[in-house]
Amino acid sequence: MGNIKLLVVDDEQDLLELLVRRLRRKGFDVDSAETAEDALELVKKNDYDVGVYDIRLPKMDGIELLKETKKVQPETEVLILTGHGTIDTAIEAMKIGAFDYITKPYNLSELELTIGKAAENKVLKEKNDSMRKIIAQHNEFTIIGNSANFQEVLEMTRRIADSDVPVLIEGESGTGKELFAKALHYWSLRADEPFVPVNSGALPEQLLESELFGHARGAFTGASQEKKGLVEAAKGGTLFLDEIGEMPLALQVKLLRFLETGEFRRVGDVRERHVTVRVVAATNRDMEKEVAEGRFREDLYYRLNVVKLRIPPLRDRKEDLPALIDYFICRTKSPSKRLSPEAVAALEQYDFPGNVRELGHLIERGILLSKGETIEAEDLLLPQSKGPAGSPPPIAEPSKLCSLEELERAHIENALRQMNWNKTKAAEALGISVRNLYRKIEQYGLKES
Repeated sequence: MGNIKLLVVDDEQDLLELLVRRLRRKGFDVDSAETAEDALELVKKNDYDVGVYDIRLPKMDGIELLKETKKVQPETEVLILTGHGTIDTAIEAMKIGAFDYITKPYNLSELELTIGKAAENKVLKEKNDSMRKIIAQHNEFTIIGNSANFQEVLEMTRRIADSDVPVLIEGESGTGKELFAKALHYWSLRADEPFVPVNSGALPEQLLESELFGHARGAFTGASQEKKGLVEAAKGGTLFLDEIGEMPLALQVKLLRFLETGEFRRVGDVRERHVTVRVVAATNRDMEKEVAEGRFREDLYYRLNVVKLRIPPLRDRKEDLPALIDYFICRTKSPSKRLSPEAVAALEQYDFPGNVRELGHLIERGILLSKGETIEAEDLLLPQSKGPAGSPPPIAEPSKLCSLEELERAHIENALRQMNWNKTKAAEALGISVRNLYRKIEQYGLKES
């Protein structure tokens, strides 16, 4: 029971000292306070598994202390110590979040047993939260590819899956970097723990810090209650930092400290917290160039780059095209459709600047525009030539025109790809606000990996 952290609050000093000595002898890590006000200060500074509160306290009583504790640390389980005259009040306390109540005079063995159950309940709730995430994530990825260079990366992924060292996954947009991050997780001993992705470029700096590390109640406008960050949600599992190259410099410092020590602070909180997670980062940028030009910290780069996985672009593994084409067709509502030999040949000649993700979109488009069971080359609307950067896509025949929505999606994705998924630059090129661009990315399900 040595790992259980307790806070015992009672205004009867002799009884409090007796109880603390007994619990410490039993291996509990115990803090104590004689008033609710002193207890609340401790709650703001330390994490507790279980609180043991006397219902009768001067000024703020045990019920109010329970309410305030739940605002600061919702996950802490609280036991209420009550006399015979306050049992009804103790029952009310359970309705607002107390784990149980014990009447005075109590048996110390019974109290120890109840504390143990409360601590187990806390762990079980955290585990259930994690399992809900895991159930939603499990088997949501398929990795397809038998080419030699692709299999080499897969083999390296298997070899390092069980390691705790950070991994940096590099590759162009659409190559499937998140799939390899999931493989590192689900092929490891962490498979039953959470896999938590964080998009480093999707939010402004303060919101990203809050999302990553959590925040204390009142840390900023709108922070009406404390929030656990994704770092804590990933406890024991894998934290996947996507688009790491877009992380603001100020936040990079805090991430480096977390990587080195496992320690962090929620925004607006003074308490140090510690979690153990495996960190995997991904980028489509040239990180050595980002470091040289001062946009990314050199010390953080080397801390993340303990092991590097480089995902090959689709143009360098064309032998995987048949299997990938079959996979994408089978996922659609028209699994019986097939590509004509001319369509396959056209794809084999194409460079796929958007890689595997672009191939999936091309197959979707071909199925949408094809008239029969066969998808012809012209149904794919492949560009006839690369052309200069920023040139518009070729004009389709009237019978092959796609919707304005499809064109907008393709144009936005093209702009993002050309700007290496730098949202600010892509928004400027498109003549829209960054906020509007994020709405479009979400609307069309666009994703850089």
